[in-house]
Amino acid sequence: MKQYNKNGINILLKKTPLTPRTSVCLFFRTNKKEKFFGLNSLLARLLLQGTKQYSAKKLALEFEKECIDVTTKAKQDYIKCGSVFLNEDFNLALELIKDLILNSTFEDFEKEVFKLKGEIISDLDSPKFRLTDCFVKNLFKNHPYSSTHTKILNDLDKITKKDVIEAHKQMLEGIKAIVVVGDIKDENKIIEYFSDNFNFMKSNEIKDEVEDIFKNDISKDEVIFLSKNDASQAQILQGWIVDSFNSEMCAKYAVLNNVLGSSGLSSRLFVNLRDKQGLAYTVRSQYETLLHSGIFNMYIGTSPKNIEKSLEGFKIELQKLADIPLDDKELLGAKENISGRLKYFTQNNSQIAAVDGYNFMMNLGLDYNERFMKEIFSITKEDVQQAAKKLLEMPKLITIIAPDKYKIN
Repeated sequence: MKQYNKNGINILLKKTPLTPRTSVCLFFRTNKKEKFFGLNSLLARLLLQGTKQYSAKKLALEFEKECIDVTTKAKQDYIKCGSVFLNEDFNLALELIKDLILNSTFEDFEKEVFKLKGEIISDLDSPKFRLTDCFVKNLFKNHPYSSTHTKILNDLDKITKKDVIEAHKQMLEGIKAIVVVGDIKDENKIIEYFSDNFNFMKSNEIKDEVEDIFKNDISKDEVIFLSKNDASQAQILQGWIVDSFNSEMCAKYAVLNNVLGSSGLSSRLFVNLRDKQGLAYTVRSQYETLLHSGIFNMYIGTSPKNIEKSLEGFKIELQKLADIPLDDKELLGAKENISGRLKYFTQNNSQIAAVDGYNFMMNLGLDYNERFMKEIFSITKEDVQQAAKKLLEMPKLITIIAPDKYKIN
């Protein structure tokens, strides 16, 4: 991947010879707190619902006719418009994408609010989804990262079309990037094309208001119990706010996570809590990195009578990893598993554009994957022990869904 800056426009190019389809992603950093939770999600959906030139139906037919795949997504730190199309349709596809970014009418505002509300209500019927929702909004409390389904549902009816238009204006004001991955014949031609036609993608350095309001409010262990008396299974999510990308702990947490519960059948939680003790229907751990923080958590689905035993199992497995160094085979296996996953998720043009664009927007640099893997393979047994010890010393949040009679404090 090469980076260019032409007239203030960040353009990232990667040649993948002999591939028939090109991927172009437009990234927009979100650096202001949403006026209402869900505003950026609604904006991302509405971008695909018609422009001044094309109705939503006509736009969809145009994309289908030309085999152009376009998606929009709002995440914690950015909004992304991703596209994949045949190489020969480059100009046509980009003109359509430019049109929907600049000229969306937001005419289907009320319809999209209704649809989003229905999807959220449907999702929240899932106990596991309710559990995660409760965990995230309480872990981050008043930070924008607490924008969960329940908070969005509470705010949706407050959002106006005028709010969406203002959010769209803010989206075009900050840090942006264009990522192109495909069988590029002439890099200069691509750069000139965007310089001449995509002036709206010029980046502007503006104050990051989201970073300024970040605060870790978890100062002591906390248990939140959600009652579901008809549940035959208890679900438990335990986790911490932890360091993210630009920290010496990042690679250590990544290896710890792989050993503990993200490597499937061979992970410690799976082997010891599910196979040996029969506690779990499902058990795993996760380490998620975000721009302003990270999340490390452990999840288990178990019989309600085993709630306290499962929580004790979490503690025991972490304590063993803190006290007893990994053997060489398990440590190497974790590193190779992380390396293999990264390669798996960067196989096609669309994946490469998404990952490298994300790295750029997170201020990580275009060589981040290589640097990260070098750091992963330098992790020692003592590093993994340090990461486990740090989690054991930090205050944690536990959320549980189960029948009332199994409630714990």
